[in-house]
Amino acid sequence: MRKLLLLAFRNVFRNRRRTLMTLIVVAGGVAALLLSGGFFAFLFRNLRENTIRNGLGHLQIYTASYFTRDEKHVLDNGLTDVRQLQSSVEGSPHVRGTAARIEFNGLVSNGEKSSPFLATAVDPAAERLMGFQLRITAGRDLQPEPAGSSTNQALIAQGLAKSMHVKPGDGLTLLAVTADGALNGIDVNIVGLYTTGIQEQDERQLRMTLADSQRLLQSNRVTKLVVGLDSTDNTDAVYSALLGKFQSEKRDIAIRRWIELATFYRQVHTLFSGIFAFTGVLVFFMVVMSSANTLMMAMFERIREIGTMLAMGTPRSWITGLFVMEGLLTGALGAVLGIAFGAIAAALFNSADLKLPPPPTSNQPLLFHVLQVPALTLGASLLVIATLAIASITPAMRASKLRIVESLAHI
Repeated sequence: MRKLLLLAFRNVFRNRRRTLMTLIVVAGGVAALLLSGGFFAFLFRNLRENTIRNGLGHLQIYTASYFTRDEKHVLDNGLTDVRQLQSSVEGSPHVRGTAARIEFNGLVSNGEKSSPFLATAVDPAAERLMGFQLRITAGRDLQPEPAGSSTNQALIAQGLAKSMHVKPGDGLTLLAVTADGALNGIDVNIVGLYTTGIQEQDERQLRMTLADSQRLLQSNRVTKLVVGLDSTDNTDAVYSALLGKFQSEKRDIAIRRWIELATFYRQVHTLFSGIFAFTGVLVFFMVVMSSANTLMMAMFERIREIGTMLAMGTPRSWITGLFVMEGLLTGALGAVLGIAFGAIAAALFNSADLKLPPPPTSNQPLLFHVLQVPALTLGASLLVIATLAIASITPAMRASKLRIVESLAHI
């Protein structure tokens, strides 16, 4: 085995120029996989964490009827005994906090113009404790309200603010149907503007405090309870623990994980995973064709040498193993160079702080950053080594089947 490896190593570098060109192609393929995969990994991680931090949370708790029965009036399927439920959930391991939410719709008016809105009512203190952050573009965020008081403060998305011609400090009137089916209204003071990063949502959304929304809707129920964890990696474990706990207590509760609610994230993940798979196929084809051509040329140049080895009694299986070993060595060297090139290129891109144009439905530029993903590095290396080994099979088989007399007479 040692002699086979040593001879294969010498043969690889017999024609340095050709070997160098092959290694550049192989290394370029590995580097391309690492750069594209590292960028997609960065994109997925940031999109996941931003989606969670923007208010989705790691888990959301509803009544079971929320998904099975249509509401005749707002909050018909809302949660009751919220305080007790929060205490039960917050006592579980890895739970950072909980925040009650109310979601409803209605009409917003500035006195001259009315427009439909989608409102989210929150507890500012709980949201801040869990690290949920809005991108405030003007003014300030909602502030916690003293117990028993009402400040009638609201945030409005910048698209809706532009449509209603308002800025921080201005007032608006919100109209909504109460839990009893009556029409109610409330005047709010706009304390800030924010953006969700999605243009369609910015044209309809606003946020207000939980107490003000309950006063507007005339109900003490909430739509859902959002759960924040200490790490996204603990989502499945906490989900299983809470589900078992609620089932043992026979609570009429439904729990959803963030991945089940993040439709946009799933769509982006599927799209870019398909692009990465297509890139991998192209790299695989490029490496196979380049390396097969190199190994085939090497076989034709060494026909007399192979014939001499066969005449001296070298087993044909040993000839086959020699060519496969050369392919493996070329693949390993190309993988090492590709990892080095990829790491250098990733460092340069990350230090340049490049920004890409906003993706569809977003108004925020996209940071170009490449993560070092150990699993991806290992996978790309094994892929290219296996590819070179496969590419070497055809020339290896042809070399092992050469006739000794014809090989020795070859010019």
